[in-house]
Amino acid sequence: MRYWIVVFRHELRHMFVRKSYLFITFGIPILALLAFYGYRLYQHLSADEEETPAIAEVNKGSQAVGYVDLTPQGLFPAPDSYPPVKCEPSAQELALLNFDETVDRTRSAVIKRISSPYCLRELITRYGTEEEGKAALEAGDISALYVIEPDFVESGKVSVYVSGLNLQAADTQNLMEDYLVRSLLVSVDVPDYESLYLRLRTPAVVVDHRLSETGAVEESREDQEFLLVYAFGLLLMFSVFWGGGYMMASAVAEKESRIVEVMLTTVRPMALLLGKILAAGLLALLQMITLAGTLLFIGSQLGDVFEALGDIEVSTRAIVTLAVYFLLGFLFFGGLMAAIGAMSTSLREAQNFVTIVTLPAAIPFFFLTIFAEEPNGTLAVILSLIPFTAPLAMVMRQAVVTVPTFQLVLGIALQMVAVAGAVWLAGRMFRVNMLLMGHMPRLRDIPKLVRG
Repeated sequence: MRYWIVVFRHELRHMFVRKSYLFITFGIPILALLAFYGYRLYQHLSADEEETPAIAEVNKGSQAVGYVDLTPQGLFPAPDSYPPVKCEPSAQELALLNFDETVDRTRSAVIKRISSPYCLRELITRYGTEEEGKAALEAGDISALYVIEPDFVESGKVSVYVSGLNLQAADTQNLMEDYLVRSLLVSVDVPDYESLYLRLRTPAVVVDHRLSETGAVEESREDQEFLLVYAFGLLLMFSVFWGGGYMMASAVAEKESRIVEVMLTTVRPMALLLGKILAAGLLALLQMITLAGTLLFIGSQLGDVFEALGDIEVSTRAIVTLAVYFLLGFLFFGGLMAAIGAMSTSLREAQNFVTIVTLPAAIPFFFLTIFAEEPNGTLAVILSLIPFTAPLAMVMRQAVVTVPTFQLVLGIALQMVAVAGAVWLAGRMFRVNMLLMGHMPRLRDIPKLVRG
């Protein structure tokens, strides 16, 4: 076993001269950073010297829409029926809109004026009946027709009609919702208008809560949970299969060149396998760090984009679980891929059998929604205990909730047994099959080769 370090060093040197590995590990992060900062430079050069406040853009739009008011009270008159006002703020008013202060009557008056329903008269048209509105829609005069239902006060229901497949019509919903808010607030006094209008444009930030089995209240953040589940899963799968693929390719190449025959005269099969697995694992880990680090760095620079997801917190327990299952998952799948490489006579032949390993391992991705919504459900628990699916499934569960300790311990124990079996199988295949040249053994011959 003392020669495993020699194999380890050889595999590292061999991989660091491969252009494909260097490009994925270092080239892609460099290109991503260059593209990011290039876009930032373009934004800086093309930006106006003084940005226009967002509230000053309330009357902008590229799509004309229509609506029909079926409410008995006639809550939403036509935009041009409101008193005419000056809809564009002056330079002094723009500066006032940029000034952030808790209460300002003058600013509130400006906001009420420029957000008058009258200012949307060129973008929104009121029709007397649904038939008139649908005729205008078919004629192409409007992009979408909104019908405010008679029970709007009780239900808030508004129906929308579009003509055929119109992807741009989806952008009109915010415009129509803004008009409804303006119409309902038209009689609000100036001091209260600013706070009400700005709040109702973004009515609420809804945070779901679920009761745990112990009766405690846990905050549920589905967007954050889905992001964590997806990110953890991709990170683990890419690193494990890239590293396993490198090891399998190395085993096949050495077998094709017959250099393994020379190596096995001085190095025991288990030492050879150990050196290859450790080298491939280190290389995969380095690749994961560079890619994930680049993604996190770019994400940290896009604060406005990630603010919508809220504060994402990853517990120490989740990080430890990821590290443990990364190691166990790599040893398990790496051992299986090494066994495939030992049995194969060419890289193309080996790649045909990789699906036997990769497809079961990717099963948790097919149930991504279940892991995000019911991480302690029966299906999620079962998949987190099966060795083929556990490396991904357990990490996905731990990213969302705290997995019960006994399930975590049982899962790790089962995975360790599976790792021992995979490494033993790979060692046997290295011992009895690496020197066999010619056709790949048939499935019925594999048990004989394992027994030696």
